[in-house]
This record gives sequence, C-alpha cells and structure tokens, in this order.
Amino acid sequence: MINIKRAVKLFFVLDLLVVLSALYFGFSWLVNTQVGFFCSFIVTVLSLFGYKKMVENRVELSSDITPQRDILEKIEDPYELYDDERQSAEPQIKKPPQDIKAAVGGFFSLYRIVGYALFFVAFLMLLKSGYFSALPFLAGVSVTPVGAVMYGLLSK
Repeated sequence: MINIKRAVKLFFVLDLLVVLSALYFGFSWLVNTQVGFFCSFIVTVLSLFGYKKMVENRVELSSDITPQRDILEKIEDPYELYDDERQSAEPQIKKPPQDIKAAVGGFFSLYRIVGYALFFVAFLMLLKSGYFSALPFLAGVSVTPVGAVMYGLLSK
C-alpha cells in the first residue's frame, strides 16, 4: 500500500508541474490539462481496482477447485514429498474456461467501463463548452502513463 501512495504522490507532483506550465498559457490550458489528468487517473485507478477484483475472484475460484488429499495419501506421505512425482505422472489437460466472464473479466470490468464512460463524458463536456484544445488535453492525459513509467524506473 505504501508503494501505491508513493506512485500517487508522483502523479500529483507531475500534475503540479503541468498546472504551473498551464497557468502560463491561460485558463483554457488549465481546464484541459486538469480534466485530462483526472480522467486518465480515474480510468487507471478503476482499471486497477477491476483487475484486483478479477484476481481475487480467480484465486477464490481456484482455491475451491484444488483437490484435497485423502487419508491414505496423508498417511503414506505426511510431508508431501512425493506430490511432484504424482503430479508429473498425471496427464495435464487444459480445460477451457467455464465462464466467459472469468476469461475476459479484466477487459469488460464494470469499473473500467465506468472509468472510460466518465472520460468520454468529460471529453464531450469540454468539446460542447468550447474549451477543448487537443494539445493541453493530451498533456494532462499523459501525466498518468509518464508517471507510471517514471515510478517503475525510479523504484528499481
């Protein structure tokens, strides 16, 4: 959790630099950069939250499927020393996913769809109000991916 806080701090420091430069260019730049940044940030956070839920569901699902050892196996191999040999002797059959939602859950996550819907609505509001300008909007949107790359490089 501490790493996420550090990443968010980096995002907001980069956004502060963008705000300072946008103040020089005027109000329209400031509005576009901030709408772009917050929409991009919300999409990122909601996507990560959706993937987290998907992983938790898959872990929960896989823990229900794992076979339990019977009493005889526990007596013969109490320390599970021969499990690798037994597993390698059994044929490995890959089963197709039973639930289509489990297969594409991250892509069609409700959280992710809501994030992109908010992004689209904010973009339309800027466009409709006459404040939209492509370059500052892209500068605001790029803060989150650039911050993620910088965080990845700085944390290693």
